[in-house]
Amino acid sequence: MIRAIVADDHVMFRQGLLNMLKGADDIDVVADCGDGHEALELIRRYVPDVAVLDVSMPKLDGISVARQVARELPETRVVILSMHDDPEMLERATAAKVYGFVSKDDAFEELLDTIRVVHCMNAIDTIRGPTARKVVLTERELQVLRLIATGCTNRMVAADLEISIKTVDSHRTNLMNKLEIHSTAELVRHAIKSGII
Repeated sequence: MIRAIVADDHVMFRQGLLNMLKGADDIDVVADCGDGHEALELIRRYVPDVAVLDVSMPKLDGISVARQVARELPETRVVILSMHDDPEMLERATAAKVYGFVSKDDAFEELLDTIRVVHCMNAIDTIRGPTARKVVLTERELQVLRLIATGCTNRMVAADLEISIKTVDSHRTNLMNKLEIHSTAELVRHAIKSGII
């Protein structure tokens, strides 16, 4: 069972999210709140597997909470929710060790998928030594990685997969966080080395 906390200052959105998450047999939402300060307190109290945080919240924004969580409770993985995914914000999220980024424009299944994958990242693998993380990519992330690695721009990937450019940006950020790499060139190298292309 994946223990999760949800923090979003928009009450109707948060309630809708909670109702949908209740339908997932493998996710247990242990607490929810509407501001960043309370989110941090709840994370410290419950130490959930995954914290789903809105990027823009009163008192403390989601990325600031994520940065603090990474320092204090690295076992808790943060997933950021946002209406906006400008490059500067995505860069801040990456620097704060956010493990997943989901646009509020995405389908609910995208969030479910991200929560499950991020939770799996707690597993330890011995492929590259005793401390290497097992990285699990979703089918959609593999599709995005494959297209990026063959030279497609975000616009081309979006057109090919019939998704928004925002969603492609979100997948790119998730890939970089999961694989712990920081450039498109490294993504391409990883795809070649892993036999993805």
